[in-house]
Amino acid sequence: MNSLPLIDGHFWIERDGKIVDTYFKGYDYIKKVNNLTGEMVYKEADDTTQKIMIMMFRKSLAKMGLSEDEYVAFKKVCGMYKPREDDCYFNCLLELKEGDMLKFGSMGWNKKDGSGVWWEFGGEDWSGVSAFLKKR
Repeated sequence: MNSLPLIDGHFWIERDGKIVDTYFKGYDYIKKVNNLTGEMVYKEADDTTQKIMIMMFRKSLAKMGLSEDEYVAFKKVCGMYKPREDDCYFNCLLELKEGDMLKFGSMGWNKKDGSGVWWEFGGEDWSGVSAFLKKR
């Protein structure tokens, strides 16, 4: 069965210069365990990587015979419209409005000791699609 590769990266929406991204309770646990502080920190992947990652997810939907709009309509009809952890691309589809920009890259939080960012998804100097693909 063809499926999406496992990725270590994050999708979010940029709307009117602001980031739109669902915050989950599980993030509080991640922050506590890893001694992190503050709001989420985002770092966009390079343009080519973003385009490829977005295209990869769109092609996956197309293989299922669905457009992004059809997928969202399906989720609404089935009552599965709520955002879910570890499903950032589809969470973005549920939130996406005209004029929004879909973004892909790294996301994490600042370390309390001030030594930098701890990346929950992605990494500081990750470059190229292969950097964001997990080994199975």
